[in-house]
Amino acid sequence: MVLGKETEMGLKELFRANAEDFMSLMLIAEKLEQLGKKEEAKALREKALVELGHAKAIFETLLRHQRLNKVVGSMAREEQDQHVSEYNKVAMTAKQEGHEDIEKMLCSFAEQEAKIAETLMKVSKVLEEIAKEEEMQHISEYNKVAMTAKQEGHEDIEKMLCSFAEQEAKISETIKAVAKAL
Repeated sequence: MVLGKETEMGLKELFRANAEDFMSLMLIAEKLEQLGKKEEAKALREKALVELGHAKAIFETLLRHQRLNKVVGSMAREEQDQHVSEYNKVAMTAKQEGHEDIEKMLCSFAEQEAKIAETLMKVSKVLEEIAKEEEMQHISEYNKVAMTAKQEGHEDIEKMLCSFAEQEAKISETIKAVAKAL
């Protein structure tokens, strides 16, 4: 069954949010580890892995309903359109505010992001060729997308997202506990 437009957009947003949360929690855990807060770091790493699991499951769900090349192509367009321009925008602001070191760093990152987007586009094209031969087989937002998926006849996605919403609540509790401990 083809995903409805709203379910697809919601899943893509949740994928990005979970990937971002995973990275943020891992970076914070790394810093906590450096500060000697081993238990707090361990707790955040565990929750980060839950976020990663969510991102992987959502990615696989998208792949069950779309060709891989379409998913990768979408990522490439976002990389090019949003990330590169955002890096450049923030870099120019930093320069205007007298932070040339930050401007230089972000401009360098923007160039790297452009290369990432270029690579993703190449990968997308390769996957498109392969696909011609063979078909490739946060809490309120989760609930919203889950309900939309259910309305569109995707009860499996609804169950998965409701389960993730419960886990997201636990992640939030852990983050609050770690924040109190600091």
